[in-house]
Amino acid sequence: MPIAKKRLVLILEVLIVLAIFAYTLYNFDVENFLEALSNIEPLDLLPILVFEAIYYLAHAAAFWLLCKKSFNLSFWDALGGSMLAWLVDILLPGAFIEGDVARAIFLRTKGDWPRAVSYTVFYRFLINITMVIFIVFTSLLAINLLKFYEQYFLLYMGIVVATLLASALLYLFLWKPQIIKKAVLGIAVRLKAKSLDKFEKDLDTFLAYVAQSSRDFTPRNIYLWGAIIFLLVQWVSGIMTPYFSLKAIGVEVNPFLIGPGYTILTIYSLASIGVPFMVGSIDAALITLYILLGVPKEKALVATLLGRSITIIFSISFIYPIGIHFARKVFSSTSFSSIKETIDKAIKEYGFSYGSQGRDK
Repeated sequence: MPIAKKRLVLILEVLIVLAIFAYTLYNFDVENFLEALSNIEPLDLLPILVFEAIYYLAHAAAFWLLCKKSFNLSFWDALGGSMLAWLVDILLPGAFIEGDVARAIFLRTKGDWPRAVSYTVFYRFLINITMVIFIVFTSLLAINLLKFYEQYFLLYMGIVVATLLASALLYLFLWKPQIIKKAVLGIAVRLKAKSLDKFEKDLDTFLAYVAQSSRDFTPRNIYLWGAIIFLLVQWVSGIMTPYFSLKAIGVEVNPFLIGPGYTILTIYSLASIGVPFMVGSIDAALITLYILLGVPKEKALVATLLGRSITIIFSISFIYPIGIHFARKVFSSTSFSSIKETIDKAIKEYGFSYGSQGRDK
Protein backbone atom coordinates (compact mmCIF):
# COMPACT_ATOMS: atom_id res chain seq x y z
CA MET A 1 0.00 0.00 0.00
CA PRO A 2 1.48 3.41 -0.96
CA ILE A 3 2.53 5.69 1.90
CA ALA A 4 -0.14 8.28 1.02
CA LYS A 5 -2.90 5.64 1.21
CA LYS A 6 -1.50 4.31 4.49
CA ARG A 7 -1.66 7.78 5.98
CA LEU A 8 -5.20 8.25 4.71
CA VAL A 9 -6.29 4.95 6.26
CA LEU A 10 -4.52 5.87 9.51
CA ILE A 11 -6.29 9.24 9.67
CA LEU A 12 -9.65 7.59 8.97
CA GLU A 13 -9.07 4.99 11.70
CA VAL A 14 -8.10 7.66 14.23
CA LEU A 15 -11.17 9.74 13.36
CA ILE A 16 -13.50 6.74 13.77
CA VAL A 17 -11.97 5.82 17.15
CA LEU A 18 -12.14 9.43 18.35
CA ALA A 19 -15.77 9.74 17.20
CA ILE A 20 -16.76 6.60 19.13
CA PHE A 21 -15.06 7.82 22.31
CA ALA A 22 -16.57 11.30 21.89
CA TYR A 23 -20.04 9.77 21.59
CA THR A 24 -19.38 7.61 24.66
CA LEU A 25 -18.28 10.58 26.77
CA TYR A 26 -21.12 12.87 25.65
CA ASN A 27 -23.59 13.23 28.56
CA PHE A 28 -21.53 10.64 30.41
CA ASP A 29 -22.82 9.93 33.94
CA VAL A 30 -19.75 9.55 36.16
CA GLU A 31 -21.86 8.42 39.12
CA ASN A 32 -23.32 5.48 37.17
CA PHE A 33 -19.84 4.62 35.91
CA LEU A 34 -18.40 4.51 39.45
CA GLU A 35 -21.38 2.51 40.70
CA ALA A 36 -20.91 -0.12 37.98
CA LEU A 37 -17.19 -0.22 38.78
CA SER A 38 -17.85 -0.76 42.49
CA ASN A 39 -20.18 -3.70 41.80
CA ILE A 40 -17.36 -5.86 40.42
CA GLU A 41 -16.38 -8.72 42.73
CA PRO A 42 -12.96 -10.46 42.55
CA LEU A 43 -14.61 -13.82 41.79
CA ASP A 44 -16.24 -12.24 38.74
CA LEU A 45 -12.80 -12.07 37.15
CA LEU A 46 -12.13 -15.82 37.35
CA PRO A 47 -14.30 -16.91 34.36
CA ILE A 48 -12.68 -14.24 32.19
CA LEU A 49 -9.20 -15.50 33.06
CA VAL A 50 -10.25 -19.12 32.44
CA PHE A 51 -11.65 -18.40 28.98
CA GLU A 52 -8.64 -16.23 28.12
CA ALA A 53 -6.44 -19.27 28.79
CA ILE A 54 -8.76 -21.61 26.87
CA TYR A 55 -8.74 -19.23 23.91
CA TYR A 56 -4.98 -19.28 23.45
CA LEU A 57 -4.56 -22.95 24.38
CA ALA A 58 -7.23 -23.97 21.85
CA HIS A 59 -5.47 -21.88 19.21
CA ALA A 60 -2.17 -23.62 19.98
CA ALA A 61 -3.83 -27.07 20.05
CA ALA A 62 -5.29 -26.49 16.57
CA PHE A 63 -1.88 -25.44 15.27
CA TRP A 64 -0.26 -28.47 16.94
CA LEU A 65 -2.72 -31.00 15.47
CA LEU A 66 -2.36 -29.52 12.01
CA CYS A 67 1.45 -29.54 12.03
CA LYS A 68 2.53 -32.29 14.44
CA LYS A 69 2.88 -35.08 11.87
CA SER A 70 4.58 -33.15 9.10
CA PHE A 71 6.92 -31.14 11.35
CA ASN A 72 7.25 -33.59 14.27
CA LEU A 73 5.95 -30.79 16.47
CA SER A 74 5.46 -31.17 20.22
CA PHE A 75 2.63 -29.32 21.93
CA TRP A 76 5.16 -27.13 23.73
CA ASP A 77 6.69 -26.12 20.39
CA ALA A 78 3.22 -25.45 18.94
CA LEU A 79 2.34 -23.35 21.98
CA GLY A 80 5.61 -21.45 21.65
CA GLY A 81 5.15 -20.84 17.92
CA SER A 82 1.59 -19.63 18.53
CA MET A 83 2.61 -17.32 21.38
CA LEU A 84 5.44 -15.95 19.23
CA ALA A 85 2.93 -15.16 16.46
CA TRP A 86 0.52 -13.54 18.94
CA LEU A 87 3.33 -11.50 20.50
CA VAL A 88 4.37 -10.18 17.10
CA ASP A 89 0.73 -9.36 16.29
CA ILE A 90 0.26 -7.54 19.59
CA LEU A 91 3.46 -5.50 19.52
CA LEU A 92 3.82 -5.08 15.75
CA PRO A 93 0.15 -4.77 14.75
CA GLY A 94 -0.40 -4.96 11.01
CA ALA A 95 -3.62 -6.84 10.19
CA PHE A 96 -2.06 -10.07 11.52
CA ILE A 97 0.25 -10.47 8.51
CA GLU A 98 3.40 -10.10 10.61
CA GLY A 99 2.18 -12.81 13.00
CA ASP A 100 1.57 -15.23 10.15
CA VAL A 101 5.02 -14.54 8.73
CA ALA A 102 6.54 -15.16 12.19
CA ARG A 103 4.63 -18.45 12.32
CA ALA A 104 6.00 -19.47 8.91
CA ILE A 105 9.55 -18.56 9.95
CA PHE A 106 9.06 -20.66 13.11
CA LEU A 107 7.90 -23.66 11.04
CA ARG A 108 10.88 -23.13 8.76
CA THR A 109 13.10 -24.10 11.72
CA LYS A 110 11.29 -27.47 11.76
CA GLY A 111 11.11 -28.15 8.01
CA ASP A 112 11.59 -26.71 4.52
CA TRP A 113 10.33 -23.28 3.51
CA PRO A 114 7.57 -24.31 1.02
CA ARG A 115 5.97 -26.62 3.60
CA ALA A 116 6.22 -23.91 6.26
CA VAL A 117 4.44 -21.43 3.99
CA SER A 118 1.75 -23.87 2.83
CA TYR A 119 0.90 -24.94 6.39
CA THR A 120 0.79 -21.32 7.54
CA VAL A 121 -1.53 -20.39 4.69
CA PHE A 122 -3.72 -23.41 5.31
CA TYR A 123 -3.96 -22.62 9.00
CA ARG A 124 -5.18 -19.12 8.10
CA PHE A 125 -7.62 -20.75 5.68
CA LEU A 126 -9.05 -22.84 8.55
CA ILE A 127 -9.36 -19.74 10.75
CA ASN A 128 -11.34 -17.99 8.00
CA ILE A 129 -13.63 -20.96 7.44
CA THR A 130 -14.32 -21.59 11.12
CA MET A 131 -15.02 -17.89 11.62
CA VAL A 132 -17.65 -17.97 8.88
CA ILE A 133 -19.22 -21.09 10.41
CA PHE A 134 -19.27 -19.39 13.80
CA ILE A 135 -20.86 -16.18 12.46
CA VAL A 136 -23.53 -18.07 10.53
CA PHE A 137 -24.31 -20.48 13.38
CA THR A 138 -24.65 -17.81 16.08
CA SER A 139 -26.63 -15.56 13.73
CA LEU A 140 -29.11 -18.35 13.01
CA LEU A 141 -29.51 -19.04 16.73
CA ALA A 142 -30.05 -15.38 17.57
CA ILE A 143 -31.81 -14.15 14.45
CA ASN A 144 -35.17 -13.56 16.15
CA LEU A 145 -33.82 -12.34 19.48
CA LEU A 146 -32.98 -8.74 18.62
CA LYS A 147 -33.67 -6.21 15.89
CA PHE A 148 -29.90 -5.73 15.88
CA TYR A 149 -29.75 -8.35 13.14
CA GLU A 150 -32.30 -6.67 10.92
CA GLN A 151 -30.34 -3.41 11.05
CA TYR A 152 -26.96 -5.00 10.34
CA PHE A 153 -27.91 -7.91 8.11
CA LEU A 154 -26.10 -6.47 5.08
CA LEU A 155 -22.99 -5.90 7.19
CA TYR A 156 -23.02 -9.53 8.33
CA MET A 157 -23.47 -10.79 4.80
CA GLY A 158 -20.73 -8.50 3.53
CA ILE A 159 -18.27 -9.85 6.10
CA VAL A 160 -19.23 -13.45 5.35
CA VAL A 161 -18.83 -12.91 1.59
CA ALA A 162 -15.48 -11.13 2.03
CA THR A 163 -14.18 -13.91 4.27
CA LEU A 164 -15.34 -16.59 1.84
CA LEU A 165 -13.60 -14.76 -1.02
CA ALA A 166 -10.38 -14.59 1.00
CA SER A 167 -10.70 -18.30 1.76
CA ALA A 168 -11.34 -19.01 -1.93
CA LEU A 169 -8.06 -17.30 -2.83
CA LEU A 170 -6.24 -19.41 -0.27
CA TYR A 171 -7.97 -22.52 -1.66
CA LEU A 172 -6.64 -21.69 -5.12
CA PHE A 173 -3.16 -21.16 -3.71
CA LEU A 174 -3.18 -24.59 -2.05
CA TRP A 175 -5.12 -26.80 -4.46
CA LYS A 176 -5.22 -24.96 -7.81
CA PRO A 177 -1.69 -23.51 -8.06
CA GLN A 178 -1.77 -23.32 -11.86
CA ILE A 179 -4.50 -20.67 -11.67
CA ILE A 180 -2.32 -18.71 -9.26
CA LYS A 181 0.67 -19.18 -11.56
CA LYS A 182 -1.22 -17.85 -14.56
CA ALA A 183 -2.42 -14.81 -12.62
CA VAL A 184 1.01 -14.05 -11.14
CA LEU A 185 2.77 -14.40 -14.48
CA GLY A 186 0.16 -12.16 -16.08
CA ILE A 187 0.88 -9.47 -13.52
CA ALA A 188 4.64 -9.93 -13.96
CA VAL A 189 4.31 -9.48 -17.74
CA ARG A 190 2.23 -6.33 -17.33
CA LEU A 191 4.77 -4.93 -14.89
CA LYS A 192 7.53 -5.82 -17.38
CA ALA A 193 9.42 -7.80 -14.73
CA LYS A 194 13.05 -8.64 -15.49
CA SER A 195 14.34 -12.25 -15.79
CA LEU A 196 10.82 -13.54 -16.45
CA ASP A 197 12.05 -17.05 -17.41
CA LYS A 198 13.93 -17.45 -14.11
CA PHE A 199 10.97 -16.04 -12.21
CA GLU A 200 8.63 -18.58 -13.85
CA LYS A 201 11.02 -21.45 -13.08
CA ASP A 202 11.30 -20.42 -9.41
CA LEU A 203 7.53 -20.02 -9.22
CA ASP A 204 6.99 -23.50 -10.67
CA THR A 205 9.37 -25.02 -8.14
CA PHE A 206 7.75 -23.19 -5.24
CA LEU A 207 4.17 -24.07 -6.25
CA ALA A 208 5.18 -27.70 -6.78
CA TYR A 209 6.41 -27.91 -3.20
CA VAL A 210 3.24 -26.23 -1.94
CA ALA A 211 1.05 -28.62 -3.92
CA GLN A 212 2.99 -31.59 -2.51
CA SER A 213 2.56 -30.33 1.05
CA SER A 214 -1.14 -29.68 0.48
CA ARG A 215 -1.80 -33.39 -0.08
CA ASP A 216 -1.76 -33.77 3.70
CA PHE A 217 -4.90 -31.62 3.93
CA THR A 218 -7.60 -34.16 3.08
CA PRO A 219 -11.02 -34.82 4.69
CA ARG A 220 -9.66 -38.20 5.85
CA ASN A 221 -7.05 -36.54 8.04
CA ILE A 222 -8.29 -36.92 11.64
CA TYR A 223 -5.81 -34.30 12.83
CA LEU A 224 -7.38 -31.81 10.44
CA TRP A 225 -10.82 -32.34 12.02
CA GLY A 226 -9.26 -32.01 15.46
CA ALA A 227 -7.76 -28.66 14.43
CA ILE A 228 -11.16 -27.47 13.17
CA ILE A 229 -12.84 -28.44 16.46
CA PHE A 230 -10.24 -26.59 18.52
CA LEU A 231 -10.58 -23.48 16.32
CA LEU A 232 -14.32 -23.51 16.95
CA VAL A 233 -13.59 -23.85 20.68
CA GLN A 234 -11.32 -20.81 20.30
CA TRP A 235 -14.11 -18.74 18.75
CA VAL A 236 -16.59 -19.78 21.43
CA SER A 237 -14.07 -18.89 24.14
CA GLY A 238 -13.53 -15.54 22.43
CA ILE A 239 -17.06 -14.34 23.13
CA MET A 240 -16.85 -15.34 26.78
CA THR A 241 -14.65 -12.41 27.80
CA PRO A 242 -17.20 -9.77 26.74
CA TYR A 243 -20.03 -11.96 28.07
CA PHE A 244 -18.51 -12.33 31.56
CA SER A 245 -17.27 -8.72 31.52
CA LEU A 246 -20.88 -7.60 31.12
CA LYS A 247 -22.09 -10.14 33.67
CA ALA A 248 -19.56 -8.84 36.22
CA ILE A 249 -21.27 -5.43 36.18
CA GLY A 250 -24.76 -6.87 36.35
CA VAL A 251 -25.66 -6.86 32.64
CA GLU A 252 -27.15 -10.09 31.27
CA VAL A 253 -26.83 -10.53 27.50
CA ASN A 254 -27.52 -13.68 25.52
CA PRO A 255 -24.07 -14.89 24.35
CA PHE A 256 -25.61 -15.79 20.97
CA LEU A 257 -26.07 -12.05 20.43
CA ILE A 258 -22.41 -11.35 21.23
CA GLY A 259 -21.15 -14.00 18.81
CA PRO A 260 -21.62 -12.50 15.34
CA GLY A 261 -21.40 -8.88 16.48
CA TYR A 262 -18.20 -9.43 18.43
CA THR A 263 -16.61 -11.32 15.56
CA ILE A 264 -17.42 -8.63 13.00
CA LEU A 265 -16.24 -5.80 15.22
CA THR A 266 -13.03 -7.73 15.84
CA ILE A 267 -12.44 -7.73 12.08
CA TYR A 268 -12.79 -3.93 12.11
CA SER A 269 -10.20 -3.81 14.88
CA LEU A 270 -7.68 -5.57 12.61
CA ALA A 271 -7.26 -2.21 10.92
CA SER A 272 -5.09 -1.32 13.89
CA ILE A 273 -3.73 2.17 14.26
CA GLY A 274 -0.36 0.63 15.07
CA VAL A 275 -0.48 0.88 18.86
CA PRO A 276 0.78 -2.09 20.90
CA PHE A 277 -2.03 -4.32 22.21
CA MET A 278 -4.22 -2.52 19.63
CA VAL A 279 -5.26 -0.04 22.30
CA GLY A 280 -7.93 2.27 20.95
CA SER A 281 -9.25 0.30 17.98
CA ILE A 282 -10.24 -2.80 19.99
CA ASP A 283 -11.67 -0.69 22.80
CA ALA A 284 -13.74 1.39 20.40
CA ALA A 285 -15.00 -1.78 18.71
CA LEU A 286 -16.10 -3.31 22.03
CA ILE A 287 -17.79 -0.14 23.26
CA THR A 288 -19.68 0.05 19.96
CA LEU A 289 -20.79 -3.57 20.29
CA TYR A 290 -22.03 -3.11 23.86
CA ILE A 291 -23.94 0.05 22.98
CA LEU A 292 -25.55 -1.68 19.98
CA LEU A 293 -26.64 -4.45 22.36
CA GLY A 294 -28.46 -1.87 24.48
CA VAL A 295 -25.91 -1.51 27.28
CA PRO A 296 -25.74 2.01 28.82
CA LYS A 297 -22.61 3.91 27.83
CA GLU A 298 -21.24 4.01 31.38
CA LYS A 299 -21.54 0.25 31.82
CA ALA A 300 -20.23 -0.34 28.30
CA LEU A 301 -17.07 1.57 29.19
CA VAL A 302 -16.64 -0.32 32.48
CA ALA A 303 -17.08 -3.71 30.74
CA THR A 304 -14.56 -2.70 28.07
CA LEU A 305 -11.99 -1.53 30.61
CA LEU A 306 -12.48 -4.69 32.67
CA GLY A 307 -12.17 -7.17 29.81
CA ARG A 308 -9.32 -5.36 28.08
CA SER A 309 -7.34 -4.95 31.30
CA ILE A 310 -7.50 -8.69 31.95
CA THR A 311 -6.58 -9.44 28.34
CA ILE A 312 -3.52 -7.16 28.46
CA ILE A 313 -2.40 -8.49 31.87
CA PHE A 314 -2.85 -12.06 30.60
CA SER A 315 -0.87 -11.23 27.47
CA ILE A 316 2.01 -9.79 29.50
CA SER A 317 2.09 -12.69 31.98
CA PHE A 318 1.44 -15.62 29.60
CA ILE A 319 2.05 -14.69 25.97
CA TYR A 320 5.06 -12.43 26.50
CA PRO A 321 7.41 -14.79 28.39
CA ILE A 322 6.69 -17.79 26.13
CA GLY A 323 6.84 -15.64 23.00
CA ILE A 324 10.16 -14.06 24.03
CA HIS A 325 11.63 -17.49 24.82
CA PHE A 326 10.83 -18.71 21.31
CA ALA A 327 11.90 -15.40 19.74
CA ARG A 328 15.40 -16.14 21.03
CA LYS A 329 15.28 -19.59 19.43
CA VAL A 330 13.78 -18.54 16.10
CA PHE A 331 15.25 -15.07 15.54
CA SER A 332 18.30 -15.32 17.84
CA SER A 333 17.12 -12.01 19.24
CA THR A 334 14.57 -10.48 21.60
CA SER A 335 14.83 -7.05 19.99
CA PHE A 336 11.57 -6.30 18.23
CA SER A 337 13.28 -3.94 15.83
CA SER A 338 15.46 -6.87 14.74
CA ILE A 339 12.47 -9.23 14.59
CA LYS A 340 10.50 -6.72 12.54
CA GLU A 341 13.44 -6.31 10.18
CA THR A 342 13.57 -10.10 9.64
CA ILE A 343 9.79 -10.27 9.09
CA ASP A 344 9.80 -7.32 6.67
CA LYS A 345 12.62 -9.00 4.75
CA ALA A 346 10.59 -12.24 4.52
CA ILE A 347 7.51 -10.32 3.37
CA LYS A 348 9.47 -8.63 0.59
CA GLU A 349 11.41 -11.74 -0.40
CA TYR A 350 8.56 -14.25 -0.36
CA GLY A 351 5.58 -12.01 -1.08
CA PHE A 352 3.37 -12.45 1.96
CA SER A 353 0.26 -10.40 1.26
CA TYR A 354 -2.72 -12.71 1.66
CA GLY A 355 -5.75 -11.50 3.61
CA SER A 356 -6.15 -12.65 7.18
CA GLN A 357 -8.42 -12.34 10.17
CA GLY A 358 -7.74 -12.87 13.76
CA ARG A 359 -8.86 -11.82 17.10
CA ASP A 360 -8.13 -9.72 20.09
CA LYS A 361 -10.34 -8.28 22.63
